[in-house]
Amino acid sequence: MECPVCGQMNADDASVCLSCSQRLPSYLGGVSIDTSRAEDKTPMVIAGNIDFPLPPGKTPAPAQPASPPPPKSEKPASLRFPKPSLPKIGIGKATTPAEEAPSQTDAFDEDDPFPTKPPSRPSASLSSGSPSPFSPIAPPPPPVDPLPMVAPMSRPAHMIYAGFWYRFLAWLIDIVILGIVLGALGTVVMVVSAAFAVRGSDFSASSLALIFGAYGLVVFMNVVASLLYFALSESSRWQATLGKLAIGLKVTDAYGKRLSFLRALARFVSHIVSNLTFGIGYVLNVFTARQQTLHDLIAGTLVVYKEVTPTDLIDNQEVPARASQKVSVMLVWMMSVMLVLTVFVVARSLVGMPAHQASGVSVRIHEAEMLGAEATAAVSFYQEKHGRFPLTLEAADFYQTSPQVRRVWIDADSGVIRLELAFAPLRKKTLEFVPEIDDEGDLIWVCRSSDIDPKHLPEHCR
Repeated sequence: MECPVCGQMNADDASVCLSCSQRLPSYLGGVSIDTSRAEDKTPMVIAGNIDFPLPPGKTPAPAQPASPPPPKSEKPASLRFPKPSLPKIGIGKATTPAEEAPSQTDAFDEDDPFPTKPPSRPSASLSSGSPSPFSPIAPPPPPVDPLPMVAPMSRPAHMIYAGFWYRFLAWLIDIVILGIVLGALGTVVMVVSAAFAVRGSDFSASSLALIFGAYGLVVFMNVVASLLYFALSESSRWQATLGKLAIGLKVTDAYGKRLSFLRALARFVSHIVSNLTFGIGYVLNVFTARQQTLHDLIAGTLVVYKEVTPTDLIDNQEVPARASQKVSVMLVWMMSVMLVLTVFVVARSLVGMPAHQASGVSVRIHEAEMLGAEATAAVSFYQEKHGRFPLTLEAADFYQTSPQVRRVWIDADSGVIRLELAFAPLRKKTLEFVPEIDDEGDLIWVCRSSDIDPKHLPEHCR
């Protein structure tokens, strides 16, 4: 590039002449101004590579001398200007409006290309001594805590596991339902079998076998129906039988999950063990940590309220029954045991009474028979000595000594000895000993009775 002052040729991108240090023409906005001294030159405006002639009477504006570049050591203008001053705010000291409001001289000048202060903002009175929220030194607002996670309210501990009496009531409802349905079904089966067994007046062993077979079928149906009822109900999505649904209970595993069919079946079969313990397997409900019976412990199951969740079971691992429930269950169990024992003893005594009476009658009649044998021996000795029967037994030196015989006497003509008994149920009944002559001519005595039931008599007296 040629210098317009001294004519020195410089590089195309040079900004200062190497000879005279005159600033070379600069390109501002893509338009360069030719400042050469040639007077005969037509004024032109150079824009890029195209020269545009000026209108007549117009002369190009003289080129402004370019200011020298700032030294490299100087900072940019944005950094050389002082930073805006910050107001000093004292803690615990109230500021006046005059101190807060900026002066007119500090106001932001929109025409100033290099503002030294930021625009002022209206600030509220800090009567409490805290810095303004617009102040650069104001502390950041405290972090807003998110809403706390509200944990679901846990159920009361005593409303987690089902107690003894609630379970007993649910079982009672199930038994009534099964009894009505299976009783009606069993009655229909027995009536139909009896109708086929007894046709007209023909009743044989095959008819009896048909009736017994029908009874066995009814028992088998009851067992299978009960098993399927409890197993399918407790493994269904309701997790409960009709009785438990009515009370608001359900059956789960140890973790609150639904039972499988096999586990529900095992729980039903385990009732046999609870029954064999004379009811103790059921009483365990009030002594275990999670109110489980013996069949619950065997099958690993729980009986809880319907609204109980697995979380409730985790939070309440040990919730034994209350003391009042323990006392009531133990009292009822002991009373039930005493009642069952009493019924058993009474029933046994009633069943064994005829046999016992028969045994007592046989013993007593045997004692009376022995007394009659002594009388016959005395009379035989007297008859052999005197050739006739005595008028009285005292004449033959025989005396009545048994409490089982009321009185004893002899018929002198026939020699028959009679004993009147003194014990029930043969009181005032007569046992007779009749003399007879055998084939060899010896005197023998035959025992008999006309008013005593043969079943009470010894075999040789019948």
